[in-house]
Amino acid sequence: MKIYFDGDSWCRGTEIKPDERRLSYRFSALVSKELGAEEHNISRGGVSNNRIARQLLVDNDISQYDLAIIQMVYPFRSEYYNDDQKKWLTICPSSIAEDPSTVKYLRWTKKKKMLERKRIDYEYWAKYYREIYNDTYGNAYEEMFYTAIRNHCELKNVKLILMSHHYHTKLNFDLKLQVPKYPQTPKGHPTEEGHRLIADDILKLL
Repeated sequence: MKIYFDGDSWCRGTEIKPDERRLSYRFSALVSKELGAEEHNISRGGVSNNRIARQLLVDNDISQYDLAIIQMVYPFRSEYYNDDQKKWLTICPSSIAEDPSTVKYLRWTKKKKMLERKRIDYEYWAKYYREIYNDTYGNAYEEMFYTAIRNHCELKNVKLILMSHHYHTKLNFDLKLQVPKYPQTPKGHPTEEGHRLIADDILKLL
């Protein structure tokens, strides 16, 4: 049995240290161990729903898996393909879990040096979040990615558990990873106990 996992830092197991412990104690490892399955976890911190959907529909053959467990993220994150660098670049503003309507007021000054180091146009993305992005836009794209992921897995006859830690989502996810149910570190990632509880809830759904 092979399980396909994707998501952001929650699925990756960020802040469970050292790495060898993270690889054993994140919820994807716990679920895989319980089911005697092969864990294929391609999650990465700070990613967008764009990337999660792209990896599922374009970059990977989901029909090679028996189960997909996918954790969607905040809709304000994005990505684009940089032709000069020949790679996809993630746009991940500071977390605004408490109130997504504040996205246009993000503290981009804290991100400026990081963006410039990655050769991402700070001024363009600052303008994008100030003047273009809004909740209606984000929510519509969240629903499009949600529908595409569900339909693609159904088409390929692969069982899917679709989760999210977007606190204000109105979509009918199989599991909403919301606090305070899952204990978190000060930086907002699940503790080892949190990962154990997420794994238990996934196994109940299965």
